[in-house]
Amino acid sequence: MHYVPEAYESLPSLQLAGELFEKKNAVQPLVGPIRQLFLDRGLCHKYGISLLHKHFSMEPIERLVEYHHSASPWVVKNQNALVIPRYEGAIVPRTFRFFEGKATPYEFSFSATAPLVEEDHEEFVLEVSNLLRQYDLDDVFGVRWLDDYDSELPMEVTEGNVNIMMPVGSVPDASLIEALWVFSPDETQRCHCLSVCRTIGGKHQPDHGCS
Repeated sequence: MHYVPEAYESLPSLQLAGELFEKKNAVQPLVGPIRQLFLDRGLCHKYGISLLHKHFSMEPIERLVEYHHSASPWVVKNQNALVIPRYEGAIVPRTFRFFEGKATPYEFSFSATAPLVEEDHEEFVLEVSNLLRQYDLDDVFGVRWLDDYDSELPMEVTEGNVNIMMPVGSVPDASLIEALWVFSPDETQRCHCLSVCRTIGGKHQPDHGCS
């Protein structure tokens, strides 16, 4: 794997991503074969499915990096390396998409210790990406590493060029779009929409049958 700036820059807006989700009826494979793959591999507690979208554009020398529940563009010198040393830690991959035939990271986190994504799981990320392509959903979903996710801050809002995770109730429900799903082996709780993003204008009122 390596980083390609266009993997981020070619992402749709949140509104367009939500519309594409509905147009392709993506919930059916989401709660069916996609969920089953996560359960079969025993990695549903480590990875989730993310809605492919962006809130703002960045320069090719920048990466979207999350730290302490905020994500903003960080300038990097090496545009291709997956892991970049910084501040006695490292910028490491967080979210992946299937792009130009490869599983490619498009969002990152700052880690003060070891890289978040385990090398042994690169094969799983590619397997999920291939399944998404099989169902023509590689332009709808990505794969998200859950290690840094805080369920107490499930709402993502954007201020300028910064995405900020906020508590429930921070913005009206009518302006939210589901953006992250985590699967459960319990048939009554197939998937949890753990994160939502705010959209400006328009309403998104889906009924996805998920808990």
